[in-house]
Amino acid sequence: MSFANKRPGGRILPVRRLTPQVDPQKQFDKLSAAIGQIYNHNVSQLSYEELFRIGYGLVQSKNGSLAYDGVKGVLETHLSDCVHRDVLVHMDAVRSNPSAASNNALLSSVRHLWSEHVTAMLVIKDVLMYVDKVYVKNANLVPVYEMGMCVFRDKVLLAAQKRLITQVVKATLAQISCERRGAHVDRSVLRGVVDMLVELQGTGQTCTLYETTMQPQLLAESRSFYCDAAKTRLLDHSTAAYVRAAQADIDAEMDRARAYLVPATGTLLRNVLLDELIDKHASDIINIPNTGLVQLLDHRDTAALQTLYNLYAPMHPTLLILQTNIHSHILELGQKFAVSLAPLSSNTTQNDEQEGSRDKDKPAQVLGMAAKTAMALRWVQDILDLYDAYDEIIRVSFSECQSMRQSIHDAFIEVINSNSRAPELLSLFMDDSLKNGLKRKGEQEIDHLLERSVLMFRFLQNKDAFEHYYKLHLAKRLLLGRSLSDDAEHSLVSKLKVECGSQFTLKLEGMFKDMQLSSDLANGFKESGAANADLDLSLSVLTPTYWPALAPPMSEEAKQEMQSVEPPPGILRTLVEEFTQYYNHHRSGRRLAWQYNMGNADIKLQFGTRTYELNVSTYQMFILSLFADIDDLSLTTTEIQQQTRIPIEVLTRQLQSLACAKYKILSKTPASRDVGPNDKFAFNNNFKSAQYRIRIPVVAAKASVETEKEKSESMAAIGLERQYVVEAAIVRIMKTRKQMVHEQLVTEAIKQLSARFLPTPKLIKESIGRLIDREYLQRSPDDPRLYNYLA
Repeated sequence: MSFANKRPGGRILPVRRLTPQVDPQKQFDKLSAAIGQIYNHNVSQLSYEELFRIGYGLVQSKNGSLAYDGVKGVLETHLSDCVHRDVLVHMDAVRSNPSAASNNALLSSVRHLWSEHVTAMLVIKDVLMYVDKVYVKNANLVPVYEMGMCVFRDKVLLAAQKRLITQVVKATLAQISCERRGAHVDRSVLRGVVDMLVELQGTGQTCTLYETTMQPQLLAESRSFYCDAAKTRLLDHSTAAYVRAAQADIDAEMDRARAYLVPATGTLLRNVLLDELIDKHASDIINIPNTGLVQLLDHRDTAALQTLYNLYAPMHPTLLILQTNIHSHILELGQKFAVSLAPLSSNTTQNDEQEGSRDKDKPAQVLGMAAKTAMALRWVQDILDLYDAYDEIIRVSFSECQSMRQSIHDAFIEVINSNSRAPELLSLFMDDSLKNGLKRKGEQEIDHLLERSVLMFRFLQNKDAFEHYYKLHLAKRLLLGRSLSDDAEHSLVSKLKVECGSQFTLKLEGMFKDMQLSSDLANGFKESGAANADLDLSLSVLTPTYWPALAPPMSEEAKQEMQSVEPPPGILRTLVEEFTQYYNHHRSGRRLAWQYNMGNADIKLQFGTRTYELNVSTYQMFILSLFADIDDLSLTTTEIQQQTRIPIEVLTRQLQSLACAKYKILSKTPASRDVGPNDKFAFNNNFKSAQYRIRIPVVAAKASVETEKEKSESMAAIGLERQYVVEAAIVRIMKTRKQMVHEQLVTEAIKQLSARFLPTPKLIKESIGRLIDREYLQRSPDDPRLYNYLA
């Protein structure tokens, strides 16, 4: 058996490299000398590879502590010498004679020492990379660079009972204070000092020296500085100047933070300034006498208002103060507008009380009513102009802030609804706009006017009252042909439909439909050949459920008398009878009821050698037709009433318009304003006028604000309609729920009806009682507060 190829059982060890024995202390001395050269900017004369091998050799020879602790000692010695040589002299100068120059010299020396140290540590860190990687990691020490930062902190800033750090912070704050007062400072020096404090950690803390030493003092001094500034400015600044100065201060602090502080400090400084300059004086700022928020709003100073809003908006309490003051100012303006409407509540029914007054008093009454109507229109225009102004402020100054817009809207809602006549006045304003206000306006201006009118309608709480008046005014415009634009009429109704739904505008749309059908009927009547060629007939066939009662309220007996009126024998009566036959033939199952009180006519009359064209009511036309074929005819009031069947009260007013007013078409005997049953009337051939076209203003009177009596009658009609609406709403609710307690039913009814008007709990309770009487609802025998629906 042979063992020639068999390997021995043990392993072969590598050949041990024999290195010359080197003294670790001598190696470190070379490293220490090199650190001195690094601080002296002689890096080019050093061998990076040699220094790295020294660090490597010290670690490998188990002398890592010599390298780490030795370098730390070298750094401590060097920095201590530099502080005594270059920094303490400036610190003593600051303490003995503090000034901006001495402060800057101290900060410059510290910044220079810090900059030199950081530069040196970057090189030393690279040289001792192996020490960091092996020894520092195994010994659980801080890296060499961080150790150098700690040495700088302890031997420079915190040495000698922290005298230097205290003086550095004090000098830095002094420089910032000088800059706030307008002096020029070296921002690069301050940037370097702040960077130093930000990079250095506090002893045993996780916060930086900047956060523990400088930032708290900076915020405290800033608070004190701006507290004094606020008190001074409130004494000699206007609101606009104050907020501009406050915004300038904030901008300056933000610029300062970007230049040499830290972003977090900028945010804290902004909060301090907002607190000291705005929050603590929020009410005082906007109430500075003669120059406060009220003046800014009245003068439409959008720039100052924007600055004011930007300062108040970040803090909810201050924003609420701003909203409250604007809301109050709008209410004050609303009260001033309401004062101008005071004459509307005075007795405007003097016509009835002074029926027997002399002619010379009549123009004063007409002018009085015209002036009151103008005041009513002015009130609506003032509200719309005010809203336009605040809408611009919201867009330009308040950055479309929804809470500000809602607050302003709430103020306008309160102003508008504090006026009990608001629905009537808004409808009157729309009526005037559609009759006169659209002249010489472009499409955009018309649309803006309609939009603003609908916006005011949106603010109304009693929309059903507006509907009542708007139907009256629309009916007059359509029947008398006074509207300037059919497109504008339809556009406005469409906008109202969007606001309140199709049910709200059902009757309005029905009125337009009736006018179109009436036009088709009139054209068909003319084409049939039945119409008299000498008369141009224009008819309006109206559906009673769509059209409001344009005539004044009257008793059933008076209504029957009104319906008994018929044209005098002749072509007028023949024309009426022929159209009635034509309509009955084409619209079987329907009955015409002629409303002569709603019509008007244009007629030509010859007075002597001159001819005039008169615009008169249908009743006046009936009266004048009696004098058409007989010269020198004289008729008494009773005879005229017998031939026309016009109710005596209405006939009296018509005769007064023809014989006792400005245009005396008829002569009256005796010549007085009062009309008696035996007074005689004759055609006035001696009538003369400079005008060819003359309007006798009875039916075609200008729309005016209601008198107190008319208003009470309208409110009674609206109240009656509300009863039906409330009852219908209650039935709808109970039909769905089947059973509800009283409080829930009242709440739900108010919720559903609030889009049209705000019903009172009393009205709802009365409606419930009527429904119980009519057996729509039933009280529960077990609980009287519980209602059951009876199917």
